[in-house]
Amino acid sequence: MITGIDHIVIATYSLERATETWRALGFNVVEGGRHPYGSYNALIGFADGSYIELLGFYEESPDHVWWDLLHERGGGLIDFCMATDDIRADHAAFRARGVECSELIEGGRARPDGYEVKWINNKVEGDWQGLIPFIIEDVTPRAERLPRETAHENGVTGIESLSFATGDVTRFAGVMSAVTGLASETVNDEEVQAAGMRLTVGAHTLEYLAPVGEEGPLAAHLTGNRPAPYRVRFRTTGDARRWGPAETEGVRVDLV
Repeated sequence: MITGIDHIVIATYSLERATETWRALGFNVVEGGRHPYGSYNALIGFADGSYIELLGFYEESPDHVWWDLLHERGGGLIDFCMATDDIRADHAAFRARGVECSELIEGGRARPDGYEVKWINNKVEGDWQGLIPFIIEDVTPRAERLPRETAHENGVTGIESLSFATGDVTRFAGVMSAVTGLASETVNDEEVQAAGMRLTVGAHTLEYLAPVGEEGPLAAHLTGNRPAPYRVRFRTTGDARRWGPAETEGVRVDLV
């Protein structure tokens, strides 16, 4: 069963610059480690058990699943992962509903202290990527994969919601409702001139939004061939804030 958001992925041309950018926004950013397939990361952990993965590349990796999302579509918020307590059943459930995804594969990275973190996950492919989560199951203890530092100067305690830009709300929201067994509800977002469906999985909400008309921020995002994840909202005990893509390495962020 899908239990909530595990982490979100923000791809950047310079991991070092992104680390400093997010620290300047009041987040506690820690070094994550290196994957054996050309990428490395820094992490921002939250009290709700979710985290941000800031991802860059330490070598040319054109076969990497996220390489083109960064180098051809501009990076930023490119993907998301959801936690599951039965990865094989959920993997089969997504495939049964037509989602294109890889077989379950072994993944891992070497932390700066030398500890080898290991897990099992899939990769979502085709036009499903970025709208349907990849899923993960830990081989080593999950606590070893997550950052231990979860306190932030800006008061953020976790992810409140993720919003996605799509021209076919029913398709993607329908798959998530079917796999999770959760009902969705309609949502209207006049600010970005969009409407769609939302469902809440555990502590986190997923919003699938389509433009209303040909104008507005969401319509511009879609026509610009940007990655499908559009916006992330974080819960905070501090002041409500908003940052645009130019301030965050390509991410629309609200603190609520």
